[in-house]
Amino acid sequence: MEFVVDGNKLIAKDQFHPLIGELSFPAVADDRVVVERVFVHPDFRGQGIANELVRHFVDYASEHQLTVKLMCPFAKAEFRRHPEYQKLLLPDDRTI
Repeated sequence: MEFVVDGNKLIAKDQFHPLIGELSFPAVADDRVVVERVFVHPDFRGQGIANELVRHFVDYASEHQLTVKLMCPFAKAEFRRHPEYQKLLLPDDRTI
């Protein structure tokens, strides 16, 4: 499986499945994005793909020095479970 950024989406795909999962993160400013949703195709749920999408997004956002606002409940839960992700959030949005 590969993870690719296409515009404001991070897509999980392989050679047979062009959309296994997706994390959408539209820009609201030059250096700020909103994680709207994390989606995994029903055929691939329960395999940890959503967690991997968030992890790859965190790497991408860190590399591009983005500040992140979370709207997606799944992404919010992942950021709570992984305190190291919270460096991407505004100070008022951090839970730790």
